[in-house]
Amino acid sequence: MTTRQGARGTTRDRILEAAMDVFAESGFSGATISEVERRVGLAVGTGSLYRHFPSKEALLTAAVDREVSRLRDEMAQARAGLPASGDPVEHRLRTYDQLLHDLRRFDRLFRLMLNEGDRVPELRTAIWAALARPVLADPRGQDVVDAIAVAALGGYHLFSTMQGHPFNGVGQDQFLRTLVELTSPRDSGSE
Repeated sequence: MTTRQGARGTTRDRILEAAMDVFAESGFSGATISEVERRVGLAVGTGSLYRHFPSKEALLTAAVDREVSRLRDEMAQARAGLPASGDPVEHRLRTYDQLLHDLRRFDRLFRLMLNEGDRVPELRTAIWAALARPVLADPRGQDVVDAIAVAALGGYHLFSTMQGHPFNGVGQDQFLRTLVELTSPRDSGSE
């Protein structure tokens, strides 16, 4: 993966964007300052990056903080733009579609967390805080259904990514509609 297109701005912003890519691709141990410098267009091996960040650790922390902040802003904008729906099934479908899209936004952070989660435990905290899914001590009813739905969405995304196409040929629309059907409250009078 190359640094995202359109990532203009300050040298610091370009460094953070490139660093996030390099850390996600190579993990903390495999990432090199020289590779970040090369991707940004700085003179490689001169230490020019150190004018902006005192260490590789500080660069990782700043890159993750920036990524989480950027993703939270994107998610808030996307959720604010969701049209209201009086139909609970349509509302749930739109919510799940948005959640799946939100999960996809986190691919770089997920890869980094899988590579370095034990070394950098604050990654888990930052990711869960950004996804706004608190861990409940005593989940009940709808909390359990919501947790199952998020796990199903995450699994669908992960397995689709691994297969390189919709998981087992089940398209996103079909997956979301089936998940809505499975997680929608049942009319207790008809059972």
